[in-house]
Amino acid sequence: MPKHKGKGKGKPEPEPEPYPEPNPDVYIGYMHHPIIKSYYRELTKNSLENAVDTLWANILPLYFPLTQGYGIEQQMHPMPGVSKESADIAIRYIQNGQSKKICLIEDKRVKYEASSTKWAAAVEQLTGYMLAVRAYNPNLEETLHGIVTIGHYSRFYILCNNETVLRDRPDTDGNIYHFKDDEVAIDTILCSIFRETQ
Repeated sequence: MPKHKGKGKGKPEPEPEPYPEPNPDVYIGYMHHPIIKSYYRELTKNSLENAVDTLWANILPLYFPLTQGYGIEQQMHPMPGVSKESADIAIRYIQNGQSKKICLIEDKRVKYEASSTKWAAAVEQLTGYMLAVRAYNPNLEETLHGIVTIGHYSRFYILCNNETVLRDRPDTDGNIYHFKDDEVAIDTILCSIFRETQ
């Protein structure tokens, strides 16, 4: 996780970075919203995958707002036995009249949190979806962002230009983040993805 650096001696303190969106909620996290707390409580060992989707679908607009050109797409889950063809959630961004997906999220239900097999399968699924998006991306030099979430926990990835394997985001060191316990860290990562996609 990122570490805070001490102030240098004799150096002026740098100006703080401006907020990406004039909504203070962006910088005080998401768990204080009653509706987010409600959706979070719905993550139980018996809950389905769409409970995770719903939580993300309500957190993401705080960081990727409609007023800044972003849209959140949530895929309907297919019937049992039918293969999915795209990620559970996509963040789309429109700039200069061009629309593109800049982040994909692959979710699994809470009961699989401790399953290394499910984590590996989710990463493999996300990789396939991101490579498909990259094939249609009008700017192949851009980094794509990805998140694997199983129940309460998320891991953040990037897909760099001309690569076919996901990398952990450099500011995460491959850590896995809990929606509630690591809210501040997730807040920081989401704000960074916002800045990187502008």
